[in-house]
Amino acid sequence: MYRQYQRPQSDFFGGMAVLALLVCVIGCVAPELEMVLTGGRVPIPEAFVKVGCFCFLALVVMIYRKLDLTSFPTTAWVAVTVYLLLAFPFLWFVESKHPDEILLAYNAYYCPLIFAPVACALRGKLSERSAMRIFMGTFFASAALGWAQFLSQDPVVRLASTDGNFRIFASQWMQGGERSMRAMSFFGNAQEFGSFLVLIAAVGIGMCGRRGGWKKGAPLYLLAAATCYATLTRATFVQLFFASVAALTFTFGRNRKRMKWQPLIALCLGLVIAFSGFSKQISDQISDKKSLADDSSLQQRLMQWGIHVSKLEHSSTAEQLFGLGFCQADKPAMVPVKEGWTLGDALIDNLYLALVMHIGFVGAALMLALLWGMWRFIKKEAIERPNPLVIGIAAFWSTFLMTGMFNIQAANYGFWFLIAVIISRRPGEADEEVEWDEADEPTSELGELEAVAL
Repeated sequence: MYRQYQRPQSDFFGGMAVLALLVCVIGCVAPELEMVLTGGRVPIPEAFVKVGCFCFLALVVMIYRKLDLTSFPTTAWVAVTVYLLLAFPFLWFVESKHPDEILLAYNAYYCPLIFAPVACALRGKLSERSAMRIFMGTFFASAALGWAQFLSQDPVVRLASTDGNFRIFASQWMQGGERSMRAMSFFGNAQEFGSFLVLIAAVGIGMCGRRGGWKKGAPLYLLAAATCYATLTRATFVQLFFASVAALTFTFGRNRKRMKWQPLIALCLGLVIAFSGFSKQISDQISDKKSLADDSSLQQRLMQWGIHVSKLEHSSTAEQLFGLGFCQADKPAMVPVKEGWTLGDALIDNLYLALVMHIGFVGAALMLALLWGMWRFIKKEAIERPNPLVIGIAAFWSTFLMTGMFNIQAANYGFWFLIAVIISRRPGEADEEVEWDEADEPTSELGELEAVAL
């Protein structure tokens, strides 16, 4: 159990920043809105939306003129930023990549990681109550659309724009010659939607840590977990399990500092589940029937990874160390099975291999060090200054090494890191903590507003 903290006031800029970051996380919201307003066109690409978001955050830094970098992994961030600056001319002149191609790849893979410090200007600038309203509103709207897609077996939203600036791939799950619509809601794909649902489920567990919180937290967890099934994404199911364990530990555990190694445990167990012969035995038993237990997609991934590993093995030492500049950013999430795959056809769908193929072993090591530093920051917040939202994001972050085996989600985790920074409390707010007694628990909306200052 943990205490509820009060924040003296809510900040308009904090709320706007969280909304802007959520638009970046839910990548299809802006394009779908544009298509509604323009009759099917997307005049403003998603990359420009990200630029606008971070321009707003930069403006906020100029307004506050202060960055609270307490516990922020500053050294790792500086190392990554300097490396990316130095890698730019290498990819341009040695690997013959066009500058705009390099910038688009940086935007796709590292954008929120590069601009992470700017969120520190808004640290503690949004009340927990206001943040919870934003999260819950986003969840219920996206869950409703997700269930509509799954039950009706219809995407509901547009999958492509008429001008070619926007397209959703892999909206369907195909097995045994049959197709099923994946629930992806307003997100770019089912995996990203599933990750959001996992985070919300962990928030539900975090809510149970407060007096009477289980009345809302338990139903929230069950609804988010049930919606995970509609994504038909096995990586999401494994992610839900580990995030649930992490959220339970953050909320009820006696020795929460042990959570430091949770990402490594999840990675090891995820590897065992994915590559053990057990899944293959089940697959053989069910024959060609459509089932989530079928591992043919994993076999396809292994074939694709082998193509990139072979390319890497035949590259020069400099390319292995500093990268080949290959980025999956604008490639489709589903490619037809065919013989004679080339490097351009094969997907990576593996964070570690993707980093090495793009910025080399040196860059990959620095980037993973930064991600680990961000995990330590969020873990510390969840332990020392917990609230349901921070616990949810920390539990979600505890899976970043495991999900990296089957997806490239560094940017997604980066955006949630920025949101966590904004909704986390400043260290100086520790003296403002209050603990509700049963007699002090608000019994009306008015009482609740008096108990939680905005």
